This record gives sequence, structure tokens and C-alpha cells, in this order.
Amino acid sequence: MPMPVIPLKYQLWFYYGALACVAMAVSMHDSTFNNFLAETFHLSADARGHLEFPRELPGFLVVTMTGLLCMLPLTRVGLVATLLSTAGLVSLALYGISYPFMIVSMVAMSAGVHLLQPVGASIVIGLSGEHNRGARLGQAAAVSTIFTALGTGLVWLFMDRTAPQYQTTFLCAAGVFLCGGLFYALMHIPHLHQPRQRLVFRKAYRLYYLLEFLSGARKQIFLTFGPWVLIKVYGLPAPSIAGLLMVSCLIGIVFKPLAGMVMDYTGERVVMIAEGLVLVVVCLGYGYAQWLIADPGWARRLACCCFILDEMLFALGNARALYLSRLAPSPQELNSSLAMGVSINHVASMLIPTVAGAIWVGLGYERLFLGAAAFALVLAGVASLVPRSGRRFSKT
Repeated sequence: MPMPVIPLKYQLWFYYGALACVAMAVSMHDSTFNNFLAETFHLSADARGHLEFPRELPGFLVVTMTGLLCMLPLTRVGLVATLLSTAGLVSLALYGISYPFMIVSMVAMSAGVHLLQPVGASIVIGLSGEHNRGARLGQAAAVSTIFTALGTGLVWLFMDRTAPQYQTTFLCAAGVFLCGGLFYALMHIPHLHQPRQRLVFRKAYRLYYLLEFLSGARKQIFLTFGPWVLIKVYGLPAPSIAGLLMVSCLIGIVFKPLAGMVMDYTGERVVMIAEGLVLVVVCLGYGYAQWLIADPGWARRLACCCFILDEMLFALGNARALYLSRLAPSPQELNSSLAMGVSINHVASMLIPTVAGAIWVGLGYERLFLGAAAFALVLAGVASLVPRSGRRFSKT
């Protein structure tokens, strides 16, 4: 007896369920992982930078992973990715106090999360109309934000500040990831089930590739060394980092859908330029809060505000996927092209942390964020080259 056909509008809700689980699990991991490294292995900033190479390597290889799975429907790729991250988190919880096992577990977790990046954007855009893609991406970002807030809120409320239960947190995150995999297993979207190309690299997409490379450089400085500033310079414990993430998420519940609607109304070009310009302010605040404000408490508050604002700006990264959807002729090519973009993004993500860690050790973290401000200016300049309008493929 054939399975009943579930309307596409319900498929979107299944995806939101998967997205909610993934966001919650990732937030539980991300709000504790840097503190786990600092307390378990006592890493220097330089060593922390070197560790980003293996952690970001799956992002660079995502185009290869996507190509190897090209015969699977996108929803089944999502299932594979969530199971991979689940295995990585379980391994991290059970064997993470061993440095080699920690690296293997970290890479497995990272591989699943990075594999989900092109899948999520492709599903949302594939289930959207031509004129509401920004709004749909904003809605998806809001769902992600709500459950990121829930995950970080649980860490903030229940993790002991003097004896953090990292193992328990990682196991709980693995269980939530597994629930996300169940949602992906329930999904069936016929028009996204066609085989995809293994590799897409087109001259017409070169501006998108450059934007992804610059975004990868900017992103990794903040993801790696933003929390490291708060931990090493200002002494914030894991629950405090989780609390900041929770605050940014609560703001993002409103901000991210609005950002999506702004993309539909003004176009992604304006949004990307604004992102770069605001990032300049964030970088200078991160690097020079102690120079600008004599009182240590208020300097710490300024750095925390920069952390929250930067978390908000990550929502604007959807503008690049929206720009690419104007260029790609079909959902299948969009997915393969987004995977290529993720890989290019992670070329910078792998290289920058090592250089940034050396800058921190040799010149101080202030110079590191001054360089990040220069990257932000370049990002705004390149974004100004994005054309104002163009065609997009239709949903069906």
C-alpha cells in the first residue's frame, strides 16, 4: 500500500522541527566547547587557533561530501548529517578528555553540521515562492534562534559554574541531534529529489565565491577569538557565555524575520553592505573596549554587547544564499553551488585562525580585531558590486 502524500506546507513544518533540534543541540555544544577546551587542555590562543584547522576541514570538504551523496535526496543528506554529529557528540562526551579522541570527535561533529549548511538553505528556498524567499529564510532563522535560546538557556540555568558537567551536556545535545534526524527521516519533497551535480564551479558565480571567502575570514575570527576574548581577557565562565548567546537569541527572534523581509524589500546588496559597515564598529569594540573605557566592568559590558551584536549579524549571511538563488537555474544546482560556497568559505576558515592566533600572541588581540575591521571594510566594498536585481528560478 503506497504511503500517503503529505502536502508541501507540512514538509516545511517537518523541516522547522529538524532545524529546531539541530539549533538546540549546536547551541548546547557551542556555548560550552570553548570553556571545555580551556579547562581540560589549558590551550593558549595560538594553540586554539591551530585547532581550528581540523575543526573547519569538514567545511572545506563539504563540496566533496555533498558530491559523494549526490544520489540521495536532500532530506536524506540531512539525516546522514545529523547522525554523524550525534556520533561525534557521544564520542566527545565519553572520550573527550583524551586530546586525540577530542579531535576525532570534534571533526565528526563538525562534518555533520557543515553538511547541513547547504541542505537547509536549499530546502527553504525550494519550498518558497520567488518573492518571499528572504522572508522564509528569516522565518527559518527565527526558529533556529528560538531553539538556540532554549539550548543556551538550559546550559545557563543548570550547568554548575564551579564544576561544569560537560559530559552530561554533550550527551544531552547528542540526544537532541538524534531527534532532528527523525524529522529529516519523515520528510519527502518530490521536486527536490532529483539527482544533483557532483561539482558546480561557474565563472558567473565568481562574485558569490569571493563574498563567501571574505565571510569565512570574518566569521572565523569571531567564532574562534570572540569567545576567547571574553573567556581569557574578561574571565567569563561557560554559563555566562551561554547567557550572552541566550540574550542574542531572544533579540534575534524579532530581528531575524525582519532581516529576511528587508532582504525581499531592499535586495541582498543593501543588507550585505550594511553588514560589513556595522562589523567595523563591532571589531573595534571587541579589540579596544579596555582602551575606550577605563572602568573594567563597563569595558566588559561593551565587549559583551559586541558579542551579542555580532551574533545578530550572522543572520544576514542568508543574503549570500539569496543572491546565489538569483543566479542558479534550478534547486539542484543551487544546492551544489551552495556546497561549493561553503567549501570556499572554509578555505579562509582553516587558514585564518592559525594566522590570527599568531597575531594575538605576537601583537595582542587588539591588533587582531583591527585587522578584522579591515576585512569588514573589504567585505562591504565587494558587496557593493552585487547587482541590484536579477531572475530567480521558480519553486516548481
